[in-house]
Amino acid sequence: MPRPTNLLVGVDLHHGDRLATDEWGPVTLALIDQAVTVAEATGARITLCGVLEISEQARRLIEEDVRLHEHTVIDVANAALERLAQKVRVRGVAAEHIVRIGRSWEELTRQVLSARHELLLVGTRVRGPAKRMLFGSTAQKLIRVCPAPVWVVKPGEVRDIRDIAVATDFSDAAFAALQTAVELVQAVPARLHVLHALEFPFEAYLRTSGVSEEEVAKYRARMEQEAREHMQSHLAQTDARTLKYGVKMELVQGTPDAVVPHYIEENDVDLLVIGTHGRSGLSGLLLGNTAERMLPYVHCSLLAVKPPGFVSPVH
Repeated sequence: MPRPTNLLVGVDLHHGDRLATDEWGPVTLALIDQAVTVAEATGARITLCGVLEISEQARRLIEEDVRLHEHTVIDVANAALERLAQKVRVRGVAAEHIVRIGRSWEELTRQVLSARHELLLVGTRVRGPAKRMLFGSTAQKLIRVCPAPVWVVKPGEVRDIRDIAVATDFSDAAFAALQTAVELVQAVPARLHVLHALEFPFEAYLRTSGVSEEEVAKYRARMEQEAREHMQSHLAQTDARTLKYGVKMELVQGTPDAVVPHYIEENDVDLLVIGTHGRSGLSGLLLGNTAERMLPYVHCSLLAVKPPGFVSPVH
């Protein structure tokens, strides 16, 4: 992802039983704050997009109101977004807004396609006493179908991005995520952590087969060396050498769903960058089938990056 200049921010206009409101909650405020921070670092402009999810019958009624020149929910939505855009402009960032009608994930994707936005930012909610981040259905579907990288912002106070981690399994899509992370760190700037969960899939078999401890140790050393070489090779194909704070490479033994959340919490990471297959939402994330169980426990925002050549099914 080149340095973004054209950001799209998906704003949740709904509040209770109202289709559109300017009573912004912590999710929206955190989202806008993060979007402005990114725009300030990259010089990008922001488009605020609110989607009215209404029935076909309601759509026809709105169209009738428009013909009669009456005040409509679209007017209310535009007015609310304009007030939010003014808050963005006060901070020196160019901002405009648009209202679309339909399903949020489809309309946001269509907006990305039509206006060639390089990055989409959306919010997410928290649930439960532990306030763990929960990726809602809209975010899941966007991760699956949106061709642009999708930045899912956690609610609450947004800090400056100081530490960015990219989790890699050395696949092509993971390499795309690494390139995106490097380019983002160049813009911010921040510290870059490159993390690989190191597993030894044949160790149990070797032990039960009577292989000596020396041979098991050699197997583990070989797997670790191969992983380190893969990581260094991928980094060498990026501009990582130009990063102000360098790169911290980490090989951590364990499964991704255990290793990544723990590492992020221990190292106070602000953003996790991850590649996605773009086929089956969160279960398609490259960290494996355990990703859906892992992600609610990741206490930071997430940037999901599509593999090269991805074509959205939304038209």
